[in-house]
Amino acid sequence: MPPTDQDRMVVPLDDAECRALLLGGRIGRLAFTQHALPAIQPVSYRVHEAEVVIPALADSPFLPRTGDAVVAFGVDSYDDSTWTGWSVTVVGPSRSIDDPAVVALLDTLPWSLPMTSRGRRYVAVRIGLLSGWRTGPRPP
Repeated sequence: MPPTDQDRMVVPLDDAECRALLLGGRIGRLAFTQHALPAIQPVSYRVHEAEVVIPALADSPFLPRTGDAVVAFGVDSYDDSTWTGWSVTVVGPSRSIDDPAVVALLDTLPWSLPMTSRGRRYVAVRIGLLSGWRTGPRPP
């Protein structure tokens, strides 16, 4: 990815760096299809095993209606004062988790707020394609 400013550089992240940054986040954006159009929504998330898991209600627009719907998930951080930041993107098939035992297990993950909504389920996005970048000042 080319930088947008001459004094900045963009460095691709390797798989391990992407996974470490993904593990440290709490809020990301899920890109999915809604009414045959692209949609993006901010979501809470955690990483569990090889999946990004996102709490959802039964009527959530991003709950996959068909098996293995491919979605994108992104998380990033940017500092306006230093013009530095990073971004990680996951692309993979998603699935709905509504089995009570699995929902109860996912409820025990370290969420920012307790998971208490009735009818709650989870969207799981398998970490398929994983990419990322970091931006910072260009060395002198």
